[in-house]
Amino acid sequence: MQTKEFIKQQVKKFAAGITPEQFMELTEQEHSLIVLEVPINDYTLSEIARLVEDNNARVIRLEVLPSKDGLSLLVSLKLDIIDISAVLRSFERYSYNIIYYFMREGDISDTYEDRLKELLHYLDM
Repeated sequence: MQTKEFIKQQVKKFAAGITPEQFMELTEQEHSLIVLEVPINDYTLSEIARLVEDNNARVIRLEVLPSKDGLSLLVSLKLDIIDISAVLRSFERYSYNIIYYFMREGDISDTYEDRLKELLHYLDM
């Protein structure tokens, strides 16, 4: 399975049809998706989980797929938070290759806009 196919499959699972009971559970919590490419020799699940949990997030679902060349793994993480920007920055700091991510942009933009307004208000004092 190629990288693009794996990402499409993960996105499809992420948005797959669910029962009404599962929908009620999902509406109570928002979720985000990150797909990483990790060299097989550098893959450590405990480090990935630590980086996620250090940013006050939890891994809801994890799937790992070896690449065709056998040198790397595709790691799909479904997280229980909306704003994954802090998690993405942590992965970048530790040199993880982020192939794909999904989060609701509107909520993040609103948060940043509110913070900018607060900063500008503070500077006007």
